[in-house]
Amino acid sequence: MQTNPTTTEAIALPGLTLLIRLKLRLLRNRLRQLTDQSPLQLLMVIVFVGTIWGGLYVIFDHVFVYLRRFEYEAIIAIPYVFHVFFLAMTLLLAFSTAVLVYGALFAREEPAFLLSAPNEPRNVVAIMYIESLFFSSWSLVLLGLPLMLAIGQVQGLPWHFYPIFMIAFLGFVPIPGAFGLMAALAVALYLPRLAKRSVFYGTCVILALVIIWWGRIWAISSTTATTQWLNKILGELQYLKAALLPSSWVSKAIQFSIEDKPSDATFYLCITVCTAMFLSWWATMIVSRKLLPAFGRAQAAPNKMRRYSGWASQWLTRIAFFYLPLKMRVLILKDLRNFFRDPIQWSQLAILFGLLSLYLFYLPRSRPDGFSMQWKALICFLNYGAITLILSTFTSRFVFPMISMEGQQSWLVGLWPMSRSKVIWAKFLFALTVTATAALSVSYLSIRALELPPVLAAMQASATFATCLGLCGLAIGLGAKLPNYDEPNASRIASGLGGTVNLIASVALVAMSVALFGAICWYLVQSGRLDRLTVNAAAAFVLLICLSLLTMTAAINVGIRQFRKQQF
Repeated sequence: MQTNPTTTEAIALPGLTLLIRLKLRLLRNRLRQLTDQSPLQLLMVIVFVGTIWGGLYVIFDHVFVYLRRFEYEAIIAIPYVFHVFFLAMTLLLAFSTAVLVYGALFAREEPAFLLSAPNEPRNVVAIMYIESLFFSSWSLVLLGLPLMLAIGQVQGLPWHFYPIFMIAFLGFVPIPGAFGLMAALAVALYLPRLAKRSVFYGTCVILALVIIWWGRIWAISSTTATTQWLNKILGELQYLKAALLPSSWVSKAIQFSIEDKPSDATFYLCITVCTAMFLSWWATMIVSRKLLPAFGRAQAAPNKMRRYSGWASQWLTRIAFFYLPLKMRVLILKDLRNFFRDPIQWSQLAILFGLLSLYLFYLPRSRPDGFSMQWKALICFLNYGAITLILSTFTSRFVFPMISMEGQQSWLVGLWPMSRSKVIWAKFLFALTVTATAALSVSYLSIRALELPPVLAAMQASATFATCLGLCGLAIGLGAKLPNYDEPNASRIASGLGGTVNLIASVALVAMSVALFGAICWYLVQSGRLDRLTVNAAAAFVLLICLSLLTMTAAINVGIRQFRKQQF
């Protein structure tokens, strides 16, 4: 007599292969939809990514060509560059993967559907983990490809360097990703009510570690004896080459490949890949066993947001926007509180400008005897370019979606006790205050570190503020001209057609502004003095200011006209 099969035997549970096929099918359908409905958006993304790759390749090529002039210094410096790079990528990839995995497993509707279907939890964890690794590692690949091509071209390396380099890059990604997966599980199990604040705590820990380490380097660099200073610096950097760090394995694999030692490079490559596979399997198994209770706790956590210092935000709004009428200040107060309640916004701004500030604090120590006139102008130009590029990234990611996010509450838009043009100007002034405060603070550090004369210092500060005007005007104006009121996710709004157009326009504005500021520095250096304004430098400065003002005015006017036509 035959017994009836159990439920698990009768029902064939779908495996990971099926889920991967479904994800690939969704990706194919998305690409087909973009090709059919928005070919311009897809073309602009391809052109933009290709431009970034080409620019990075040119930069890396010039850097390695320059390093070849100093053969002995390059032998010491290049390995440390790889160690620092991969160690920084370890922290950033673990942090970004933890944020993405938490959102994919505990904050979306898709895992609830998959867990209610006849599916094993480990397959759900694995597919979300793979998807999060893909989205968190694209920037590493974006940097890795031109870096690989530049090194191979300049050094004239054999063919086996390229596959070793790419496998080392891709094999390294799951190692910090596995720790990020475990961190997401810990937050869901033990801190479900503090999920967003955990991003803030993690950011603070990373910044604290960087500040402590940078402070030690800064203290060592104050030593007057050159030999003693170099020995201490190299001794401090030896911690980056610890044998148990995964960043050391990847760096040694690439280093041995450059030195044409394929057997040694393959050894460290195998260590990296095997460790990545084991950690991924280990993390997936642990998370899958705890997935159901963690998912339950994350969903059961109250969705109420804690009020963050209501009196402080009111006080700050009254002081920073004292020149605006009360109705506009109330709208700005709402945006200010949303800004403080979203740690992703201000944490990214704090990290980017914080690292730039640490560099500027250290800059005078790197040259105790001061900088020459040419070096002052060059570093001033590079600092301005770095600040404006960070601003363009921030405004495209966080300022552009502000108008679209207001459209989610369409019934409130019609009840606003102010004209729609004033709403646009209020959004613009809020974004300008946040970006200009951060940018001008870092510009002040740059001016102080370089001890710039008043003429060049005033030009740098004025050009930075003018660029803030142009970038914020573009983001708000194009955000009102090309809104997406159906999408509740700000990141998807920023990555849509309107966000892509705004990003390209912002980068174009930054490129023209940086070119004009470079011309200003060039004319001042050619005149032999940085404290005397020449006719050519004044003309380039006027063009830079007019470019930013015209861009801001045109974008804001276009946005106001379109926003008035919206039927809310």
